[in-house]
Amino acid sequence: MKASDVLISGLGSFLPDQVPIEWAVERELIDRTAAEEYGITSVTVAGEIPAPEMAVRACRQALERAGQKAESLSLLLYVSVWYQGPHGWCPQYYVQRHTGAGRATAAEIRQGCMGMFSALELAATHLMASDDHEAALVTSGDNFTSPLLERWRFSPHFVMGDAGSAVVLSRREGFARLKSINSVTLPEYEAMHRGPEPLYPPGATLPGKLDFGNSKHRWLEGPDRDPVGPLKLVAAQDELVSRTLDEAGITLDDVSRVAYANGSRERVEDRAMVPLGLPMSLSTWEQGRTVGHIGASDQVVALEQLLLDGSLRQGDHFLMLGVGPGLNIACAVIEITGTPHWSTAARAAASPATAS
Repeated sequence: MKASDVLISGLGSFLPDQVPIEWAVERELIDRTAAEEYGITSVTVAGEIPAPEMAVRACRQALERAGQKAESLSLLLYVSVWYQGPHGWCPQYYVQRHTGAGRATAAEIRQGCMGMFSALELAATHLMASDDHEAALVTSGDNFTSPLLERWRFSPHFVMGDAGSAVVLSRREGFARLKSINSVTLPEYEAMHRGPEPLYPPGATLPGKLDFGNSKHRWLEGPDRDPVGPLKLVAAQDELVSRTLDEAGITLDDVSRVAYANGSRERVEDRAMVPLGLPMSLSTWEQGRTVGHIGASDQVVALEQLLLDGSLRQGDHFLMLGVGPGLNIACAVIEITGTPHWSTAARAAASPATAS
């Protein structure tokens, strides 16, 4: 989808304390060989901070940075990956209550770690649908501290971190423009992340832990495996990226940085940078390896960090690429149109010159 005048006016995040991966190695929570191969140095661990509370803190920061009044928002989308709170409870209304966005239509999107892409696309279409829609808030929060999941080894190449993130989209003003965003689903891969577990009763009501490594292995060895292998996935991603770049009116030569899911160096290189024909130096892996795979927040937090330290400047293009269970692939292009006032570069420019 080619976006029309959809701007990013605010970004926010909440990142809890980092726990070194060596801490987990010493406690045999992850194999030392795997830890060394992954190259991940630490992950963020929230402890008892609820996921929606991390989202609220990120939202408040994003709204403040945007100078956006919460009561003027027309849409609030909450992206979740893991369990959020009490059974039957809706986290989006908690965020709505504690940010003051009471007039917005609020909904939850549960689409794995690529849910932020779907939320951004839905929010963009909402804003383009009517001139009365001034701004939308997209947010995510996840705390993977749970007896139902081993954050350090639930899936090969990924170690889970906790975080909250938020994006304010506006039709009025912003420092970046969402130029295009697309996704594609390969439903024939649906069983890859399901394994032999029955659909009923729900897994949350049964003993056991989430183990994507085991379910993927069973899928590869079972009758549901696609005989074409990964070629279909590679072809779908290539087509998706090409379409998104064409809609944005740029080529890969114009891409300044690329954000993929925060996995091992091998995973980021093999699944994103090599297919794109771009060097790892343009990826956000160096930042991602310090926080781990923070659910749906990987790409948004990477964008915020690059703007904070001045690595992205006016005229640069930021490519977001993601994949999630389903199997879903998504891509987006964002153009930096100005320097946000909260970035290091903006603060440095505002400071008086120091006499030598």
